[in-house]
Amino acid sequence: MKKLYKNYIYTILLAGSVFIFSILFSCTLNNNDQKKDFLSIEVSEGDTLWGIAEEYEESNLTKKEFIGWIEENNGVSADSIKPGQVIVIPVKGEELVQNLASEQ
Repeated sequence: MKKLYKNYIYTILLAGSVFIFSILFSCTLNNNDQKKDFLSIEVSEGDTLWGIAEEYEESNLTKKEFIGWIEENNGVSADSIKPGQVIVIPVKGEELVQNLASEQ
């Protein structure tokens, strides 16, 4: 048994490493795919998360939940956003087009 283990240790380690890296890679892909579904905007001078929440109001989120989502998914806080910074907001691109078209 010890000889068998000694002969296949590298194969076992390689297979384990490939398995672990594939799980990590798939988790990373899922997070990036989710962010692609949402709208990215550039912060302008004088913008606040509260103002952005009012402008892009989502029917299924309160303003507080909207701001919390932005903070959590962009790694920012309400008082740390800066002009020129690109953030992802919880608005689907297609929904925004439909909302703008219905307002006209």
